[in-house]
Amino acid sequence: MRANKLRLENFRNYEKQEIEFGAGINVIYGDNAQGKTNILEAVHIFSLGRSNRTGKDGELIRHGESGARIGLDFNAYDRGSVFEIELSRGRRKSITYNEIPVRKNSELLGKFNVVYFGPELMGLVKEGPRGRRRNLDMLISQLRPNYFSALSNLRKVVDSKNALLRMSEPNGTLLEIMNEKLVAYSTEIIGYRIEFLSRLEKLAAEIQNEISGGSEELTIKYMSCAGKVGLDKKYGRAEIEAALREKLKAAAAREAEYRETVVSPHREDIVYEINGKDARSFASQGQQKTIVLVQKLAEVRLIKDEISETPVLLLDDIMSELDKNRRRFVLKSIDDMQIIITCTDLEEFSESMEDGGEISKIYVKNGSAERQT
Repeated sequence: MRANKLRLENFRNYEKQEIEFGAGINVIYGDNAQGKTNILEAVHIFSLGRSNRTGKDGELIRHGESGARIGLDFNAYDRGSVFEIELSRGRRKSITYNEIPVRKNSELLGKFNVVYFGPELMGLVKEGPRGRRRNLDMLISQLRPNYFSALSNLRKVVDSKNALLRMSEPNGTLLEIMNEKLVAYSTEIIGYRIEFLSRLEKLAAEIQNEISGGSEELTIKYMSCAGKVGLDKKYGRAEIEAALREKLKAAAAREAEYRETVVSPHREDIVYEINGKDARSFASQGQQKTIVLVQKLAEVRLIKDEISETPVLLLDDIMSELDKNRRRFVLKSIDDMQIIITCTDLEEFSESMEDGGEISKIYVKNGSAERQT
């Protein structure tokens, strides 16, 4: 999979810009706050149909403008394709794929795959569960459109159920209907999470063993709202449904007291362990950074195993967060794929340049990108 050309018009701080990418490493460099991250954001949008930085499309439109357009020419599955997205203030965005309208984001998923790694993800291990769920959701959604739809439907059900619980006298029949819908969507989501976390754990454990020289064993534990379903595939739909109904029954009084849904995948968590110890409490800062790096490299391998195509890797100013050995490991691991990476200092890639790898350099200053020779 390869991004060939990105077109920006009134997107973030770009008035009008075309950027061509090379097949190997593309280094976008320049001072801070010049628009480097905006390029990665624009590329990422084509994987899910929405920004990885904001849920408000209006924030993507250049200040003072009524709308924006972004386009991407890319290769996937041995063919060239084109995405176009038009953003307007106060109106729903318009998406076309090879000039055919895309009516729902789920129709866009799987056509262009990326893995994103930025400095905000460095706290993935130690910070709250929301970031861990969101990261997993972005991975699975690219590969299973039904998962994306189930997440969207679940959010609507939880919102409706919460509104019902906040009434002075909630209607019991409506509450039962909401719970049945919650069980249906939650079962689908949990099933996918079991599948992908079990695969991700296996790949991540192999990479962690490699990067640590065999001294560290990484395990990933799934803390499901359905209870101890773990990552064991023996828990099929019937078992998950039964566990969810039991949990909802037990939590009914608590939900009535708190007036909100307490049993749902939107409250689940993922726990990382190194050599059997919780990484949040016992791993050093360096080890925690390594776990996030390992997970991202595992995501790349998982997508490649799934679709027989290597995703585009987006790295936002991440090399400065890693020591020399980890930077070397990253560059060694991505020598057969396209990478688009931002940085302020080209010296971070001196080793790769010395090795003769294909490097495309793009200099960004004040919302203008220029390819360097």
